[in-house]
Amino acid sequence: MKLALSATIPAAAAFLAPVSLLADTAETDAPAEEMTIDWIQEIINGGMTSAVLLLLSAAAVGFLVERLIRMRKKYLAPAYYADFFADAIAKNDVAAIRKEAETKPSILADAGAYIVEHRSMDPLRLQTAVADSAARAFERHRQRSYPLAIIATMAPMLGLLGTVIGMIEAFSKVAILGDTGDAALLADSISKALITTDIGLVLAIPSLGAYHYLKQKLSIAELAVEEALEAMFATLDSTH
Repeated sequence: MKLALSATIPAAAAFLAPVSLLADTAETDAPAEEMTIDWIQEIINGGMTSAVLLLLSAAAVGFLVERLIRMRKKYLAPAYYADFFADAIAKNDVAAIRKEAETKPSILADAGAYIVEHRSMDPLRLQTAVADSAARAFERHRQRSYPLAIIATMAPMLGLLGTVIGMIEAFSKVAILGDTGDAALLADSISKALITTDIGLVLAIPSLGAYHYLKQKLSIAELAVEEALEAMFATLDSTH
């Protein structure tokens, strides 16, 4: 009986050992699974470089909102204007065209007002003058969109600068502490260094996308203005 019991105990221990090992592993892994990154604290740890990047982020949002407001279709090429111009010319209602330019300013409305003010000018010179004026207006819109491209270019470079500064600090700690240094301390320093590159890329990618979106929006509006101006000059020619 004693022999059977002594043989059973090691067998049970061998059976329960993997179960105990799994339990210990689960207890060890549980905190790791529950760990989360405090991104706000990480951004604060980024130091001055993070602060500059956050200021650039605010500037990028401001520029984008302003451009989205000022580049709405009604300020560039309202779809109704060519028909409105043709109707006003047919009625010889020059005052309505001038009033439209004052109350609902747009590139097309300004062009229409200029046309009726200088309709006695040579037609070819008039078309050239109106086209040049519209081109200058679109160029001003492009220039006001350009800060987004500058921010998209600067942000990754600033992020990289912050990372380089952070890495220098991290390896300076290693040089000072030597073999007695804590690996966790080095990992924390590197993490703080890399956050600036992360912020720079998070800022640069949408800024670049917004800039190209605005460029495309302007190109579409420019084509619409060209087509509308052609229709307006055709209307003007038909009345002569």
